[in-house]
Amino acid sequence: MKSKDKENLKNLSGTELRVQASDLKKQIFKLNFKRITSPIENPVQLRLIRRRIALINTIMRQREQAKEKTAAEVEK
Repeated sequence: MKSKDKENLKNLSGTELRVQASDLKKQIFKLNFKRITSPIENPVQLRLIRRRIALINTIMRQREQAKEKTAAEVEK
């Protein structure tokens, strides 16, 4: 994945990331269904979409951990 794509994802808000992840999951479902019924043109596309979803999940988890860390520091 290009570094510009990663930076663009990092600049999105949490709700935008969730919406994008759900759209990508819908795309995977459609591609898998299409793959079962007939061969798809670009099978690598599935892998790229899965990786993009993984990156989105990683970014969301990092943000969650950062919030937990700051909350723990405030309590001290």
